[in-house]
Amino acid sequence: MAAPSLLLAVEEALFPTLFSPRDLDRLRALTTILNPEPPKKADKAFLLAHAGQADIAITSWDTAAFDADALAAHPRLSLLCHAAGSVRPVVSDALWERGVRVTSGAAAIAYGVAEFCLGLILTATKRVSWQAQATRAGLWMEAKPCFGGGFEIYQQAVGVIGAGHIGKQLLRLLGNFTCDRYVYDPYLSAEAAAELGATKLETLEELFAKCRVVSLNAPTNEGTRHMLRGKHFAALQPGSVFINTAGSIQIHEEEFLAELRKGRFVACIDRCEVEPVQLDHPYRTLPNVLLTPHIAGVMAENRLRIGTFVIDEIERHLAGEPMRYEVTQQALATMA
Repeated sequence: MAAPSLLLAVEEALFPTLFSPRDLDRLRALTTILNPEPPKKADKAFLLAHAGQADIAITSWDTAAFDADALAAHPRLSLLCHAAGSVRPVVSDALWERGVRVTSGAAAIAYGVAEFCLGLILTATKRVSWQAQATRAGLWMEAKPCFGGGFEIYQQAVGVIGAGHIGKQLLRLLGNFTCDRYVYDPYLSAEAAAELGATKLETLEELFAKCRVVSLNAPTNEGTRHMLRGKHFAALQPGSVFINTAGSIQIHEEEFLAELRKGRFVACIDRCEVEPVQLDHPYRTLPNVLLTPHIAGVMAENRLRIGTFVIDEIERHLAGEPMRYEVTQQALATMA
């Protein structure tokens, strides 16, 4: 049987950052690649230029959506593999109606984000950044008690908001430490939380009051807009650490800033609603904020994991096996 035809709808600049030579060899063995040289732009014109041929398409950041026009040009398309995070930019009602199956590399990105969250937990609790700044200013141990005082996570409560790919991976990583893991996610059962080594909490209020470390890993969608209010941050214990690598619409920013200005806890922020953050934004100036420029997930080598995951999914699909990271229209409603 002839190998299925595959369209590489991944832009030239991105392509080598996502697919290693080893994984490309695997892809060539599985499929017939229609365009061995990736396009400079994976725009709609590119999608239409390969009309009628593709059984499988690989997309990524900045790929045009497979809308009704693109779908009409690809009557054989049965699988779309997104070598990036959220599939929202590349799917359409027409695609779902056609019954094209969709899978995403978001789970690969989760490894890097979860590792970044863990690094922030271990360093922010000990106030590493702040103490390092103090030594540059000629001080020594004087910064240790800043913003409520540093601590370690031994026998302490750590809370994770959202048990998607990132939240689950972070909970697994925290299993290497002697800490109490808690999770808030309305879509996660208590049994599933226990399998992750965590206790499910039913309310955000309980999580913020109980946990000295809180990591926001809930998806960015209209269902999570402003889920975190000032009252939640007011409930944090002095010295607590709040980490946001998820987004910013989940946070009511004005109320969050009001609590931050009290200096009772520290916040590590890697995602903002508008990026880059304006030069006069309080995130840049508040002394108890550690702001990083959206580097948690796929800054460098971890991008190659995305390519591996995507090709693994193609391999499973062609073998008639269930894909591990398939995205359905129904599930997308609760995803980023």
